[in-house]
Amino acid sequence: MRMKEDLMLNGQLKPGYNVQISSESQFVIHYSIHQTTNDIHTLKPHIASYEYLYETLPDYLTADAGYGSEENYDLLEQKGIQAYVKYNPFDKEEQTYKSKKKKKAKNDFHRDNLYYNAEKDCYICPMGQQINNIYHTKKTTKSGYKQTYSVYQTQNCHGCPLRAVCHRSKYNNRKIERNHNLEGHKQIMRERLTSNDGLKRRKKRTADVELVFGQIKPKLQTI
Repeated sequence: MRMKEDLMLNGQLKPGYNVQISSESQFVIHYSIHQTTNDIHTLKPHIASYEYLYETLPDYLTADAGYGSEENYDLLEQKGIQAYVKYNPFDKEEQTYKSKKKKKAKNDFHRDNLYYNAEKDCYICPMGQQINNIYHTKKTTKSGYKQTYSVYQTQNCHGCPLRAVCHRSKYNNRKIERNHNLEGHKQIMRERLTSNDGLKRRKKRTADVELVFGQIKPKLQTI
C-alpha cells in the first residue's frame, strides 16, 4: 500500500492494511481490514460485515469527510441508517460561514451560487441568461458505481462584459456539470450536521473514535 509521506516528504510503498473500526463510548464494537489507502471504499464492506456479524444495522452513523461520497450516501439511505457524514468542502463552508467573510465577486459565478430553477431545470447566470439542460451523461467510479450528471450550457456568452470572471473559455459558451443526486445528499448532510443533534454527534465522534485510535497506535508501534 502507498503510505503517507514521511518526514522527508517521500511516499512510502510498504506492506500494510487499512483498519476501520466502529466504536461506541470508546468501546470497539466492530472492525474490518482493507488493502486500500482510501477510506471512501471501505465503508460498504465494513457495513456489510457488521450486518453479517450482528444480523442488524446501527440506527445512525457519524463519520468524517473521508467517507462522504454519493455511493456511500445512497448505501446508508437504502440501509435505513441515518447518516451524519461530512462531504469534502463541508469544513471550509462552515469556517466561511462562521467568519462571516464577504464572498469575492468571482464567487457569484461559482455554480454553487447560481440560482437554479427546478421547474424549468435551468440555472440563471448573474446577467440573467438561462443556462439550459442540454444532455445527461453517465460516469462510473473506480468501485463500479454509476453516477448521472446533468450538463447545462448558456445560449450566448459573446459580448458579455462579465465573461472573464464567469468562465475561462474564450470561444465557447459556459457549461455547467451537476450531479443532482449528490447535491441532494449534501443538502441533507448540511442540515443534519449543523443541527443541535448533529453538533453533539460530531463532538462525540471526535472524543470517541479518535481516542480509541490514539490508544491503539502506540501499542502497535511497540510490537
